[in-house]
Amino acid sequence: MSLHVFFTDNDNWVRTQHDSLHIKTFRSADLTKQPNLVIVIHGDAPFNNPGYQYRLAEIISTENKNTIAIGLLRPGYTDPENMHSPGKKGLTTGDNYTAEVVDDIAAAIRNLKNLYHPSNTIIAGHSGGSAITADIVSRYPMIADAAVVVSCPCNVPVWRAHMKKMQNNDKIWDQPVNSLSPIDLVNGIEKGTKMIIITGEKDEVAPTELSIEYYSKLKKNNLDAELITIKNADHEIFLTDSVRKAIGRLIR
Repeated sequence: MSLHVFFTDNDNWVRTQHDSLHIKTFRSADLTKQPNLVIVIHGDAPFNNPGYQYRLAEIISTENKNTIAIGLLRPGYTDPENMHSPGKKGLTTGDNYTAEVVDDIAAAIRNLKNLYHPSNTIIAGHSGGSAITADIVSRYPMIADAAVVVSCPCNVPVWRAHMKKMQNNDKIWDQPVNSLSPIDLVNGIEKGTKMIIITGEKDEVAPTELSIEYYSKLKKNNLDAELITIKNADHEIFLTDSVRKAIGRLIR
């Protein structure tokens, strides 16, 4: 059941359709009335409370001019400081890339845009957060100018089958899910949206083939897509120079 908790501290909370999500807001030293807005979304984090989205947002705000960068805590998650976003976390098996979660995060992004009136909006997501990012720009074509999709399980059924095999056929992966699979939603992406797909060459969690497949479908649909493969890199690449520079290139 939703808690219907609403906060008014705009630097640390943002309203969704139902509740409020926890965020951390970082600003460049000099801002215009129409800054760049960068939203950073963490992955499924099955073994810890995610806080690295805040770190990347902070780095982006210091490395780029006229930028507000916001690390967002997904519904149902608790961060290292014990801050909690209301909602359904699920089992971290790719089961919560649902329409409800995607729509709530999209509502949060719309509210942040209404607050800051950005000239340019970028969403960057890692792992499960990248699947949600891809789903958002598909379901809400005008919500962002660009998306950075990192270590993506972009074909959810294929990824879940891979993880079942990786985890010795654990039956948890057999449970049905209502997640939105980005590979199935490509047709919804606005033609002018820049899509940067970044994958680690040696990613054993979300194999690079999944990112290549997604990129290929983007190109087949004549979308503005770029694929970056980081050599000898694994799944945990969200804080790397390659990701930071890709986001930096999108900042106006």
